[in-house]
Amino acid sequence: MKGMIRKLRGWISVGRSRDRATVMLAALLGLSATPALADRALIVGIDTYQASQLTAQLPGGARADAMRMQALLTGTLGYQPGDVRLLLDDQASGTAILDGLQNWLGQSKPGERVFFYFAGQGYFQKAGGGREDTLLPFDAAMRPGGVGNALGQSRIEGILAQLSGRHITEVIDSSHAGTVTRAIVVEAAGSGNPAARSPQIDGATRSIVVEPALGEEPASPPAPAGLDLVRWDAVSPAQTALVDEDGAPSYRGVFTTAFADGVEKGLADANRNGTISNQELLDYVREQSQAYCDRHRDRCEMGLTPLLSGEGAALKVAADRAGSVEPLNEGKPTADKILDVLGAQLSDNVRVEQIPPSPVKLGTRNMKFRVTSGQDGFLILLSVSDDGEVVQLFPNAIAAAHGKDGRIRAGSPITVPDASYGISFDATSVTSGTVLALVVVDPLKLSKGFVTRQIQVIPADEVNTSVLPELAESLATPANADSLKANAKAVGRSVATLRYEIVP
Repeated sequence: MKGMIRKLRGWISVGRSRDRATVMLAALLGLSATPALADRALIVGIDTYQASQLTAQLPGGARADAMRMQALLTGTLGYQPGDVRLLLDDQASGTAILDGLQNWLGQSKPGERVFFYFAGQGYFQKAGGGREDTLLPFDAAMRPGGVGNALGQSRIEGILAQLSGRHITEVIDSSHAGTVTRAIVVEAAGSGNPAARSPQIDGATRSIVVEPALGEEPASPPAPAGLDLVRWDAVSPAQTALVDEDGAPSYRGVFTTAFADGVEKGLADANRNGTISNQELLDYVREQSQAYCDRHRDRCEMGLTPLLSGEGAALKVAADRAGSVEPLNEGKPTADKILDVLGAQLSDNVRVEQIPPSPVKLGTRNMKFRVTSGQDGFLILLSVSDDGEVVQLFPNAIAAAHGKDGRIRAGSPITVPDASYGISFDATSVTSGTVLALVVVDPLKLSKGFVTRQIQVIPADEVNTSVLPELAESLATPANADSLKANAKAVGRSVATLRYEIVP
């Protein structure tokens, strides 16, 4: 039977010209870098605590990180020096931090930027039968079984929630797991982990099963709905933020260094298109954190997996050469935008082919696209025409009806459409575009509607309000991120692109 004809006006590829000018960073985390009258930033860095047991064993790292963030804000990101309040060591009492959050940041106005950064010790406290993340101010007090005078995350988020209408960024280079470990090898050595940004209570480390009642409770409250808040955490709940020892005695935070380098130097711009998306920055800080772990396995047995959270955070722009503040799911869908959502660098581990290859002449029949992966995974194959029309080629309703769950096996190509589809792709109009193949190692948490979508042009509104948000959120969320009994890990993935063209 003659297959039905599909007119598909786009496939996916993104220009990767490395001849483009050096990225001129003009926005951070989706926020305009044009100075505003009441932009406000509060930066806190604490190495030395009133309670000596809490003082960092590797001195100076939090101060260096705070100064680096101050320089990033007042340099690359366009904050005026007077916009930034810096609290170091004994300046950062609980009262001073709360005053900064409430009164200093509160001087901002709707539409303007608010930035809160903390580098120092973090811990947790019992709350509501579970646990709550805390940040430790200079005057935090040691108490039996924990730390007093801590600033609970719910209190901090409650203050920030009052700043509705502002563009809020929260960056936390600390941890709250009490130096969780799967074994007591460090404790047995009697030295603890000197690089940890979490206090070494009761000698060294706390076993992951010491407090099972706390283990499955959320480590921090969700951001209030509708609040324009982007939150970065140096690590996942069960992990411990670390100070980089490689440059001793000039210590610095592993996460903060990667974060600042990714934005300031443009190192996170994976596809070199002049835009650094939050997903690209997230991938970069995760990559750098993992590289540090690989060099220092004795320091991070549970790994280092930074987190990005906040409503729509994974769709916002971290830095843009042109100063754009438009989220990636607004306006005309483009291949560049979608690649920025995916974040990962283009890889030779995945290959996309067009059969017959482009350019093809108008009237060509039975065009196919074949994807080959060097590793097992799950395939998402999208297209974007130069006119902005998006088509999801795989997974799709036809493949799902034949029992295909989206898997791709190493060395076993997937062809769309294959003989089972009962349709053909024919060149019915002059057009051009790009095809993009994403292979993820771990299955993404995608809805049934996503994996059973029809092979047809998706309305632009649906692309922006459904397809891209769901994909971005799934990619940004690491496996086991909310559990204290498992090691969180980033979603491993590879991306490949192919340009296509139909000519007269």
